[in-house]
Amino acid sequence: MTWNQTHERYRLLNDAEAELRAGLAHRLPWSPAYAEAFGTPERLAQALRHRWRIRFQAQLDPTLSQEDYEATFADLLADLAPLMGRIGTHEFSEELADASA
Repeated sequence: MTWNQTHERYRLLNDAEAELRAGLAHRLPWSPAYAEAFGTPERLAQALRHRWRIRFQAQLDPTLSQEDYEATFADLLADLAPLMGRIGTHEFSEELADASA
């Protein structure tokens, strides 16, 4: 993958997440640009899930007290839950729980 292709994929991921956050899309956004970059809606959803999993793991500090850790976990999950629901990945919250263990 070239730098330009990578840059375009990141831009499209940002666009898809922005659409989901704005509530403009009640399901996974899809267009010819997404098709060219990701191939299938499933691969776009997979890329978004990967992005969110990395974000989730990066923001959970294992040195936090149990109470602060649980509060941060809940805040992160609340931020991502609407997005996950819009793309039909409700079970992803279980993945995040496993990833944070």
